[in-house]
Amino acid sequence: MSDTIYYSPEDFIKSPKFDAHIHYDTFDDLFLRKAEKANIRLLSINTDTGFPIVTQFKIGWFLKICYPRSFNFISTFDATAFASKAFAENIVKQIKKYMAAGARGVKIWKNIGMGLKNEAGRYIMADDPAFYPIYAFLEKERIPLLAHLGEPRNCWLPYKQMTIPDDVLYYHRNPDYHLYMHPEIPSYERQIVARDHILERYPNLIFVGAHLGSMEWSLEEVAKRMDKYPNFYVDLSGRFGHIFEHAFHDRDCVVSFFEKYQSRILYGSDWHVSKFNKRRWMKLFCKCFPNIYMRLVFRHMRHTFKKHWLFLATDQMIKTGKLTNTPHSPEHLNGLKLPRKVVDRIFYENAVEVYLNEK
Repeated sequence: MSDTIYYSPEDFIKSPKFDAHIHYDTFDDLFLRKAEKANIRLLSINTDTGFPIVTQFKIGWFLKICYPRSFNFISTFDATAFASKAFAENIVKQIKKYMAAGARGVKIWKNIGMGLKNEAGRYIMADDPAFYPIYAFLEKERIPLLAHLGEPRNCWLPYKQMTIPDDVLYYHRNPDYHLYMHPEIPSYERQIVARDHILERYPNLIFVGAHLGSMEWSLEEVAKRMDKYPNFYVDLSGRFGHIFEHAFHDRDCVVSFFEKYQSRILYGSDWHVSKFNKRRWMKLFCKCFPNIYMRLVFRHMRHTFKKHWLFLATDQMIKTGKLTNTPHSPEHLNGLKLPRKVVDRIFYENAVEVYLNEK
């Protein structure tokens, strides 16, 4: 008789949970208080996306002081001055300041490789020598690097060839990032090669590949990097649509992947908690009804979190939405029912070990 222990759906609230990839861009703590009651710890990711980095840091620093156990944050830096002689030195000083204030790591974003250019018009990749002293510093100090480099491989395909509906919707809404329409930007393969060069050059760097390391299309490719680079981790943020698709085609393969690499996978929702919405009607709603807005955001986040947890922890039928872009695609899938120890690894323990250095 097997002694493997599994969760039941009723265990969701009491089980330990850690969202290791959320964007918390407001001083309002209502969402955080609700997450705390639901036994969910949060790691907010500062990102060089245009929203002021200093403001993101101040929010993270303030909430970390107010909620030292349930809230943490990761810092970032502005890479636009990469060509200046003092660039790396200034960034290292900045990172030291942020780490001293409670940051748990550093994030780099896809503007490196897809946006930044030098004076000659060449795109600056993540393996550019300008960043070497920064990576060396992070490696030496054992500071985790979270990297969103590249995009889903679907990004380089026409809409009709994309594999999941989520990507079709995203690139319809964000055509500037639909690189099929922008062939001048370095290819998907070049983005991955640049990332792998960092892993090779800095083997002791704690490196977390955001969004399944932009290798969401192939768990085999993720596994190859796990096997080759012992300090390479991935988070699941924003890529559960691809996990659902893989499970639809080969459930056993997905189960094996999670079980084999259970200590290298972190859960993240990629949820955005912000009152700085671009839509005019949403700005007005946030201003007039801030508590209602934050409650609605938390309700949607909790629903998503629970759906993902149930999918990994139980064999319950989950409403996934369309699994593929093919006609008559199913919209429901049975959960994987992974052992409790695997679920706890992915949803809690790995984030605590990697980012908080706690056992």
